[in-house]
Amino acid sequence: MHFFCILEKRQVIKMMFKYELKKIFSKRMNKVLLAAVLVMTVIYSGMAIGSMSYTDADGQSHTGIDAGRLLAEDVNQWKGKLTTEKISEVINDYKTLSAKYQDEIPNTEYGKTVQSYYDIYSFVIGVLTPDSEWNEGAVYQLSDEQLQDIYTIYQDNMKKMAEEYGTTPEKRSYLENVYKKIEIPFTFEAKGSWATMTMYAQTYVLLMAVIIGFLVAGIFSGEFRPGTEDVFFATKYGRSKAIKNKIIAGIFVSTVIYWIGVGILSLISFAVMGTSGFFTLYQIDDPYSIYVMTYGEYYLLILVGGYIATMFCAALTMLVTVKMHTPNLAVCIPFFLLCMIPFIARVLPAFDAFFNLLPTVLTNILNVVRSPILFQIGPFVFRQISFLMFLYILLFIVLLPLIYRGYSRYGLRTVSYTHLTLPTIA
Repeated sequence: MHFFCILEKRQVIKMMFKYELKKIFSKRMNKVLLAAVLVMTVIYSGMAIGSMSYTDADGQSHTGIDAGRLLAEDVNQWKGKLTTEKISEVINDYKTLSAKYQDEIPNTEYGKTVQSYYDIYSFVIGVLTPDSEWNEGAVYQLSDEQLQDIYTIYQDNMKKMAEEYGTTPEKRSYLENVYKKIEIPFTFEAKGSWATMTMYAQTYVLLMAVIIGFLVAGIFSGEFRPGTEDVFFATKYGRSKAIKNKIIAGIFVSTVIYWIGVGILSLISFAVMGTSGFFTLYQIDDPYSIYVMTYGEYYLLILVGGYIATMFCAALTMLVTVKMHTPNLAVCIPFFLLCMIPFIARVLPAFDAFFNLLPTVLTNILNVVRSPILFQIGPFVFRQISFLMFLYILLFIVLLPLIYRGYSRYGLRTVSYTHLTLPTIA
């Protein structure tokens, strides 16, 4: 008998969950939002693909479907270990062209040679200017002997960076260990598609967070009747299971929409542009970044960071909807936290320490990875992104029982499950 009761309970819970999903996807506004996600995904894929540019040997620029793969093919002439011999060849060739053309290297020369090695040229400038803005003049001061020692210069500068930003012995030791993970010489491969997608993915996940905020606000609105006490008592298992199912359904739908969206975006874009550069070290663009990772890992970091921020904002939206009994204010939360805060931060630099702890950081990873911000708790040191990922996962978990308590207190309309036909077990 006990077995049949458990079986019946599971069947009822399953039916309740399916019913919540059905309610979510049957709402006209939610259908509109889902259609908006699909359209936005296709548009962003097209924009990413269209932003790729390739210059041929005749100096003609090409964009569109073929540009990404043509560019990768050209750059991959330098694929492999980025030895000092390759670096010397690049820098000396660029110096020769600059001396020849003085003001500006023409498109024909750019398409023939410079385009293929420009990432390597930029890397050398980045190595030579750890604490300053982009300065091409640093290249022209390099002798052939210094070019052969470029990785030694790089390692010496990493030690200086560790001393400068390691404001405590623990932080300095942490930075030294981080920089030791950088394998020298670099393994180089064209990474244009990944560099492009990191930019478009960051904007995309920000918009997804806002749309999902609207979605969950709609899911949990319209269910209240203040002062109601007979909540879900029309069902055998009462309001407890019903409320849990509603919250789980909201989280489930948000998760599925997010990852299907970024999955489609990635699939379309990389299918066209190619995946060359997955294992190229991010330090080729930002030599002194404290985030040692490949471009593939970088892209995944943006998606995961965006997901954590999205789910935190979704949970906070649910909670505000519960407390206010209306979605009118709640729908503004993701937009305010993730879109307005960055603008406020720019005009209030005195509050940088506060803004560095907000979830907007997780949707702004493109800029954050360039900042050597560390947090220290006792002897433990954390990089900004990993610290905030842990923090907002924890806050998300904390918010869930608060949402449940809010619904339990105020109740939901009794009409929700009264018409369900429950299974009969003999």
